[in-house]
Amino acid sequence: MPTKLPEHDHCRFCGDPVPFDQAFCSEDCYYKEQARVGKEKKNNRVFILLTAVSVIAVVAVGVLV
Repeated sequence: MPTKLPEHDHCRFCGDPVPFDQAFCSEDCYYKEQARVGKEKKNNRVFILLTAVSVIAVVAVGVLV
């Protein structure tokens, strides 16, 4: 017979069980998640910038040829 677990949610960073009113199991997980999100935003900006530069280069080559 399966065991019924108490109502819970999971930490957004590590996945450990936490009460519904909490998003993270510890301050450490909160700060690690903030760092991960910041790094992801930076990587997205770099990707968009490189994509824009590539498109501009392709258009410039097309105009010059």
